[in-house]
Amino acid sequence: MAKIDVRCPKCNKWDNIEIPDDITKQSTKGLLTVHVTSGMICEHSFIVYLDKNLVVRDCFVADFRIELSESSDVQENSILEADDIKTDLIKLNLSEKLMAYVLKAIFLGQKVLIISDGQFLDTHIMNFFSHIFKDSFEFNLNIISEENYMKTKKDYKEYIVLKKREIIRDKSKIISSKKIDITKSIAQKFFKEVDVNSSLIILRNEIHKAYEFSKSIMELFKEFKEESLTSKKIIDHVEGKYHERIPVFYLKFLFELIKTYFKVQIPKIS
Repeated sequence: MAKIDVRCPKCNKWDNIEIPDDITKQSTKGLLTVHVTSGMICEHSFIVYLDKNLVVRDCFVADFRIELSESSDVQENSILEADDIKTDLIKLNLSEKLMAYVLKAIFLGQKVLIISDGQFLDTHIMNFFSHIFKDSFEFNLNIISEENYMKTKKDYKEYIVLKKREIIRDKSKIISSKKIDITKSIAQKFFKEVDVNSSLIILRNEIHKAYEFSKSIMELFKEFKEESLTSKKIIDHVEGKYHERIPVFYLKFLFELIKTYFKVQIPKIS
C-alpha cells in the first residue's frame, strides 16, 4: 500500500491515506480520483486528485455524492464536471498570453471583454472560466464578435478588451506584459501539461490557492491590526496553515489582489 499525505481543504488537517500500489495500472485517465470519507482524516468528506506518480494535484470538498464500492474507499471516476469542459478547444483557440491577461484582470476585479473569432467557441470559453473560478473569484466576462464590438464599443469603456494576444483597451494600464509575471506562469503550467484533465485541475488549483492565501492573509491583518507585521511573519503564517512557503514576489502579488479585488487596505509591512 502507498501512503499519500493529504490536507483537508476545509479544516486544513493533514494526515496520510493508504491506496493500493497497483491502483495506477487500473487508470485509463490522466488522474485518479480518491474519495476521502468522513473519519479517515477528519470529520469532512472530500475529493483528492492524484496523478499517475501519486502526486496530489488538487483536493476539494465535494458538493455531490460519489457512489463507492463496498470493498474500498478508492476508485477511479471521470473528472466529474471537468469532462464537460472542452479543454483541448480552449488550448487551441486561446493563447497563453491572452489567458495570462484574463487571469490578471479577473484577479484585480476588472470587467473583461474578449473579442472572439467564432461564435461556436463562446459557450465553451464561458464554461471554461466558470469552472476554473468556481468557489473563488467572481468575474464579469463577456465575449462578442469584432463586428458587434465595433457597433457597441461605447458600452465597454470600463472593460479591459482583449483579442488573441493583443490588449485592445486597458484604461488603467494594469495588465501590460510587464505586469503579468505570476499569471503568465500560471497560464504556462496549464498549457504545458499534456493531459487535458490534469491541466484543468492544475489551473483551478492555482486560482484557488491565490484566493485562499489572500483570504488567510486578510484574517492575519485583523489579528495584528494593532501590531506591526513583517513579510516574514506573513510568509510563515501561510506556510504554517497551507504547508507551502511562498516567495516575496508572490506575496506582493497577493497584496495586489487583496487591495484591488477585495478592497482591503494593506497595513504597513516591514
